[in-house]
Amino acid sequence: MKRKLADTEKLERLWNTDYLKAMGGNFLLFFSFYLLTPLLPIYLDEQFAADKDMIGLVLSGYVIAALLVRPFSGFIVDTFNRKKVLMACFFLFFVLFAGYVGAGTLLMFALVRTIHGLPFGAVTVANSTVAMDVLPSSRRSEGIGYYGLSNNLAMAVSPTVGIAVYHATGSFVVLFWIAFVLAMAGFACVSTINLSPRAVVRKKMPVSLDRFFLTRAWLMAINIAFFGLCWGIMSNYVALYGKQVLGITDGTGLFFALLSIGLFTARLHGGRALRNGRIVQSCAMGTVVSLAGYMLFAAFQHQ
Repeated sequence: MKRKLADTEKLERLWNTDYLKAMGGNFLLFFSFYLLTPLLPIYLDEQFAADKDMIGLVLSGYVIAALLVRPFSGFIVDTFNRKKVLMACFFLFFVLFAGYVGAGTLLMFALVRTIHGLPFGAVTVANSTVAMDVLPSSRRSEGIGYYGLSNNLAMAVSPTVGIAVYHATGSFVVLFWIAFVLAMAGFACVSTINLSPRAVVRKKMPVSLDRFFLTRAWLMAINIAFFGLCWGIMSNYVALYGKQVLGITDGTGLFFALLSIGLFTARLHGGRALRNGRIVQSCAMGTVVSLAGYMLFAAFQHQ
């Protein structure tokens, strides 16, 4: 009886080893991503003399590719071996960082950047699915909430680190290789996750639109798309804006740190609100606060 209770307590532990590995891999994935995000516009400006329109076009390819692959990523993860899908996508993600080093023209860089978005979109889906698999069912909602904090922690730290490394070395090549090594470490981290074998589904559901797109959620999808558009513009141009308009050359890392503090706070408060059933109220409050933040950002400019 005591042994049975001990086994149950072990199974219901939130912070198990495989869950921590999934969180570590997710942290390193987003750390390598955000390490370059605020500096790539400056790199394109200095290396290829790209104007703002061209910078936006080149960097948008990554996000578009990630968005296009995500609807199919869930289907692939559910259909094939999840661990193998995760490993294949993570491998491609870290290897493609080396492509930035060899991209000698703007066109080549744009191609590498766009292709890089495909494994990024897929690995985020695969790794979060694996994280849910290794969580105890009774604590899955709580665990996914903490799992998402690893994204925010990476966002808080990595832009500051990237900017500091750039100012210390003056080399974007060094940053590309650091991102490569960090992503490879994330690959090594998730490669040691132990997943229980899943039962083979003999009778599979027919392939339909609902397998890729939740048609009932189109309104929420549009809402998220608008938020993503705002965030994409902000994240891609904030460093260039700080340098050219505000004369800030080393302070945009603070912007990302403060942003992440807000995300941490919102997740903690939002989790409590969701548990109390205040879903619509949380969405409305978040929308209002985000709108106020963007308006303040646009209103206060100092030449």
